[in-house]
Amino acid sequence: MRKLTEYFIRYIFVFLILGICFLEPVSIKAMEIEDAETLRDLKNILADLKAEKRASEQKEEMTENEISSKRQAIVAANQDIANAKHDIETAQGEIEDYNKRIKELDEQTQELMAFYQIMSGNNAYVEFITDSSSMTELIMRSDAIEQLSNYNRDKLIELEELIEKNEQLQVELLEKQNELEQKIVDYEAKIKELEGNLDGIKDVTESIDDKIGYAEDQIEYYEEIGCKDDDILSVCEGGIGYNSTWLKPLTKAYVSSPYGWRSFNGGSWHDGIDLAGISEGTPIYSIGTGVVRAIRDAEAIKASTGKKSCGGNLVYIEYNILGETYTAMYVHVLDINVSVGDKVNANTVVATVGGGPKTWSWDKKGECTTGTHLHFQLSKGVNLSVSSMDANSIEPPGYPNKGSWFYSRTQWFD
Repeated sequence: MRKLTEYFIRYIFVFLILGICFLEPVSIKAMEIEDAETLRDLKNILADLKAEKRASEQKEEMTENEISSKRQAIVAANQDIANAKHDIETAQGEIEDYNKRIKELDEQTQELMAFYQIMSGNNAYVEFITDSSSMTELIMRSDAIEQLSNYNRDKLIELEELIEKNEQLQVELLEKQNELEQKIVDYEAKIKELEGNLDGIKDVTESIDDKIGYAEDQIEYYEEIGCKDDDILSVCEGGIGYNSTWLKPLTKAYVSSPYGWRSFNGGSWHDGIDLAGISEGTPIYSIGTGVVRAIRDAEAIKASTGKKSCGGNLVYIEYNILGETYTAMYVHVLDINVSVGDKVNANTVVATVGGGPKTWSWDKKGECTTGTHLHFQLSKGVNLSVSSMDANSIEPPGYPNKGSWFYSRTQWFD
């Protein structure tokens, strides 16, 4: 019986080992701010976000440096092409000049040879030689024609060598020009690729700095209410309240862009609902009892960094409605009237309506907002980033169709 038990244990052990070996690796998702259960988790997430930012900045800096290097190489290549073209034109001019000189010398040589032959045939040459007054003059005269002929021949050879050299130079310069032009094409393609990578590093709707700010604000809030590193945050906080009905954030508005697919900007999926027909500065109410979880003050960011934020000022509020947890995101707001950790209720004015001219100094006009409205977005669960809000978005219930109005916060549409 004992041996049987030992065999059974061994078989089970081998089975477990084999099972572990054949199991596919499970990908581990990086923790988001909303995943934190304790204050220590939040601090670890903050540290990870800061490390991610440093890595992103290093990668961005390397990419920008490489782009700058390629652009400088293109400028240098263009200058080399210009120099090569100038050298080619100079070489072509020299070749034409040499050809003219060759033609002239060839004509002179032909005339000289004809004269030489004439003199050789009718004793004129002999008379030219014998008419010398001395032996020295005789030698000089007899050598004159030969020297002149040799001179012309030597110049012809020299000029022909120069022409051959220049023609070879022209071929080399053309090859260099073609090579440089190809390099420019390659560099421009590389720059386009690098700029694409650079765009991928930067989040156009929510930056890593925004997320770091959300984490820091939450850590500060939980520390202020006395939470310790290993305390469960929900227990330490003591609950967020309960809502038995759905309310709207505005007392009246019309739906200018509903939840779902829309044709705006060539067609895209709209994860929220746009409420318009009101003026900038109109009060925005909390849709119920809840807790402010995150805020992006885009106006302050613009003042400190000079950068605009797509979506402008954002407010995230967590709610429990009919026993389910939801996060509402209020986007393009003008003034923010709450802080992270504030307990809000249905009568709390959390912000005022923006999206129009008063927000365009920090919210991107045209690209992210075209006029005064509230972008109201709802997601299931706790979601404290635009990406997680989009991934878990649901259609806000009880709103009319596109172009229709509601006239109270409790008016319901099926």
